[in-house]
Parts: sequence; C-alpha cells; structure tokens
Amino acid sequence: MKMLKYIIPIFMATGLCACEMDREVYSEPPVDGYAKDAAGVNSLLMGAYGSMHDVLYYEWAMTELRSDNTRMRINGSNSSESKLIEQLDQNTLLSSHVWVDKYWTASYHAIAGANDVLASIGVVGDETLAAQYEGEARFLRALNYFNIVRLWGPAFKVTRKLSAAESRTMQRVASSEIYDLIEEDLRAIVDNGLLPERYAAADLGRATSVAAKVLLAKVCMTRYASGDAEYAEAASLLRDAIAAAGDPQSGAQLVPYDEVFSIRNEMNSEIIFAVRYTAGNKGLGSPFGGLFGPLNNGGNVIIGSPKHYNYPSNDLLAAFKKHPSDKRIDVSFAEKYWNATTGKWVTDSKTARYVTKFLSSVLTEYDGENDWPVIRLGDVLLLYAELTAELAGTPTAESVKYLNMTRERAGIPPYAAADFGSMTEFRTALREERRLELAFENKRWFDLKRWGIAVETVNDYLLDRESAFYGSYGYVTAIDEWQTMLPVPLSVIDINPDIAQNVGY
Repeated sequence: MKMLKYIIPIFMATGLCACEMDREVYSEPPVDGYAKDAAGVNSLLMGAYGSMHDVLYYEWAMTELRSDNTRMRINGSNSSESKLIEQLDQNTLLSSHVWVDKYWTASYHAIAGANDVLASIGVVGDETLAAQYEGEARFLRALNYFNIVRLWGPAFKVTRKLSAAESRTMQRVASSEIYDLIEEDLRAIVDNGLLPERYAAADLGRATSVAAKVLLAKVCMTRYASGDAEYAEAASLLRDAIAAAGDPQSGAQLVPYDEVFSIRNEMNSEIIFAVRYTAGNKGLGSPFGGLFGPLNNGGNVIIGSPKHYNYPSNDLLAAFKKHPSDKRIDVSFAEKYWNATTGKWVTDSKTARYVTKFLSSVLTEYDGENDWPVIRLGDVLLLYAELTAELAGTPTAESVKYLNMTRERAGIPPYAAADFGSMTEFRTALREERRLELAFENKRWFDLKRWGIAVETVNDYLLDRESAFYGSYGYVTAIDEWQTMLPVPLSVIDINPDIAQNVGY
C-alpha cells in the first residue's frame, strides 16, 4: 500500500550519514556513480523524500510554536529542551539554538538529495520517467527553499554538489535570488508537464503537477503584491487544483474533516501532497503522537513517554469555541482523556490538553502511521477565496462561496455576502477561518508573515490575549520585526565567520 515509504530507509542510512568535521551539509559525501540506471535514480529520489522526515520533525517548532496557535505547556521548567521551546515560543532565540541548527541542516540535506537526483537524470533511458524524476526533485528542492527563504530570508543557493572548500567560503544570496530559483523549478514542472496529475496506488505520495501548481501559487501570493501579474497568475493555478479535486461546489462535496486525517483513509482526495509515514518498526513511523501526546498519561492516550510539545494555546481554543458545534474541534485537539486505571476522566488543562490531529495508537513509541499533509484542498479553497477577493478589491460572491466551503464541512454557519461591509471584515473572517481549518499544520506562522501582521499578532497574543500565561514568566517582552527571522546557526558561522548573520543576532 505504501511502496514509496518502504524504499526510503535504504537511502536514509547513506544519504544522512555523518560528514567530515569540516564539511557543511551543502557538500555531501559523493554519490557520483551510484545511479547507474533508472532504479538507482529512483533510490536517490526516495532518499530525498525520506529526508523530509527530518525536516518535519522540527518544523512545527519553527512555525506553529512561534505563532499564537501553540505554546509551552507549563513555565518554570529548567530542562534544556524546555528552554529551547521557551525561546521559540517567545521568539527570543540565540544563534546557538540547537533545534534551529537541526532544522537548517535537515532542510539542506533534503536539498542536497534533490540535487543528486537532478545530477543523475541523464542515466534514465525512458524520457517520460526522466521527466517525472526531474519534476519530483525540483518540487522537493523548491518546497525546502520556500520554507528556508520565509524563515531566514537570504540563504545559501546550492544547486549542485560542492567541495568542502567551496562550502566553507560560500555566502548567502539575496532572498530574491532564492525566490527566482524556486519559481524556476516550479515553472519548469508546470510549463513542461514534467509531472503527472495523479499516480497509481503504489506511488501515492510522489509529487504531482497539482502539488507543483499549488506551491507555485503560494509562492506568487507570498512574493508578489496584489497588483502584480504574478499574483494574479495564482488564480488559474489554484483553479486547476480545485478542478483536479473534482471541482467541489459546497462543503458537502468535500471529504469529511475527520476522514481527512484518518489512518484508514490516507492519501484521500483532500490530500494533494503529504509526507508519508508507516508504522511497523521500519524506522519510518510518525513521531508526532509521541512528541505532542500528553505527559504521564499512563498509556491511556499513547504508549511510551510522550513529550507534550506544541501545546494548544488558550487563545486558539477560544477561537474554536465560538462555535461549539465545529466538527474540527475533536479532530484537532483534546482537553480530557479517560484513565482506565482510576476509572475517571483526566480534565486538568495542564495535563489533558494536547494535539490529536496527528495521533493514533502505536505499538512502539514514535512509530505512528499518520501521514503529514503538506498541501491539501482545504488550504487551496481558502487561498482561492482570499485571492479572488484581493484581486477584485472587495469580497465577491465567488470569494464568499469558497470561504464558506470549509465552514459548511465543519458544520458551522456560512457567511452571507451581506456580512462583509468591507475588505477589512472579509480579511478578518478569512484569516480566522484559515487559522481553524489548518490548525497545527505549520501554516499559521507563514500566513502571519505573508499578511504582514506577524509582529502585531504575536505581541498582542503574548502581552494581552494570552497574558495570563506569559505574564507569569515576568520577563516576556514585545518582539520586533527582526525576530520574525531565524538566526543563521552558530555552527555555520563557526565554519565561515564571514557569513552575514541576520539582523539582531
């Protein structure tokens, strides 16, 4: 069923091996000559997909945790990991932050894997297959660079294997140059038809032309202003993605929300691109049940020693509970669990509140079955609603229709066009709907940045909306714009002290 997953460990063992001490991740141990034929290139490609497991392991901490969606479970802990979470939670980072270093390294490992595939395409005899492999590698490279440029700004542009000497002297390039590379990769896929629209069951999880179109639309909506031609281009890209999903006209035609994330319904029609996981002690299981599950739950929620990270904020829960009938509530998080030993419900918020969206029963700790959706239809519908309104300069019937689809699926009242007297009112509704629909999926931070409201939203959250929690620290302060960017890891600066660090670090 998950053939794509089963191949990954072969290359994870080689693609992520320890490098020489003076190497950076941009200069991978050589794989030249490994790919003798299409099968060898496919193995390289599976390694690149497998690298996304390492990326996602920390991505929630670089995104969701820094937004107003999640926070520390409790304050006052002196453990080293709690301090790392606290710094991300409050956007008070140092360049020595271990998790920032690990996420940076994982992202560049994934890019290096994609570059290896692109360097080996020539040995694939079948032109159609060669185009597909090229498209998949370009998609993975673009996806990782899109996250890097939004989190760090200027970055290292690496499109081939570098020598150790080159990697020690390279410099960051402007964000615009990274965006140019991202667009080049995605436009090559879209314009040249490198990828199919869908795959047979055995290959589900590979990047498709639809995924490339949505990612390109997101890039256009992030990089360009509403008056630019590239921004408007996103509309046709998103329309194509909606059509490929069956062109739904109402929430009733969408996959029910609880089935979107079910391990019994993986790669359903809602899912456009996901990082795939499989249980069974293959080294490919999802860790997120263990990372997010409630601490000391005695195996009543999930076995092992869950970390209770990515704790849902009071503020997000209050937003959800404006409509208690919202079907997304029980899918997204829980506020209690049954203790079979005591025969009682555990309801204390510090103990019993946790993310459930990516949690399922496991036989081995950190070995879940849950895939992680990176691009899905609910995201696309709301992007299209936003885009059509911004292009028109006013909420149109079409923008309200697509905004309402996810609300209808959630079982909460749809909006009428008369509910919006201005674009400000529409934007407020759209932004809240994206927050609820995509909660805990690592989208909120990027949305806040794209809308240009990250600083004001986080400051309002830290100092007002969630002040009952953060006020107990006694030293939480407002953040500035420079803190919305991550620091270049100290380990990178140590190798090349001439690298420009981000402002403030």
